[in-house]
Amino acid sequence: MRLDWAENEVVIRKAVDPVFNFIARGAEYHRWHFDYHLRAEPLDIRPGVVGSVFCIEEIVDGFYLRHVGRVARYEPGRRFAWRARFALFPWIWIGTDFDFEPFEGGTRVHEVLYFDLSPLLLPVVPAFIRHRAFRPEACRRHILDELSGVKTMLEAGDHAPADVADPLTDVGFLSRVKRYRTEGPRSTATATP
Repeated sequence: MRLDWAENEVVIRKAVDPVFNFIARGAEYHRWHFDYHLRAEPLDIRPGVVGSVFCIEEIVDGFYLRHVGRVARYEPGRRFAWRARFALFPWIWIGTDFDFEPFEGGTRVHEVLYFDLSPLLLPVVPAFIRHRAFRPEACRRHILDELSGVKTMLEAGDHAPADVADPLTDVGFLSRVKRYRTEGPRSTATATP
């Protein structure tokens, strides 16, 4: 069952496509949130992107977290979502779901941090939220800090031009991927986690 844990949003004064591309490719991930984020790395890109594998590394309140995730939804300019086994509790899945929409000369980005878990694990949730770094209010602040970092970089132009290009047409980006699968045409197929 999906448990939406925390959410927040910002408006970025840039068009939807560059904002979507920047977030979907994890560009400059270590700069989105200086206190938490370490790096993001694509490991395998699948046709249509859904099912592609990546890893992100963070340090949250002294916990080193390395999530190896899969892209669950990829709708260019509209929605990007991923999920992975939660590094601290591998029987729980963690994910982030981004929605993008044009809004008053820019793009509204809405981010939801969610957990997928068996209903049998619901009794574990109260123990989990006792730790201050994982309480919903702390996660909401983390999301706002993360999105504010993206907003600052994009609005200031403090990024490489390729960071806002479509990752599926960026040869430089694809060449850094350990396993890039080229079979099949480019597709925007989606799947639910």
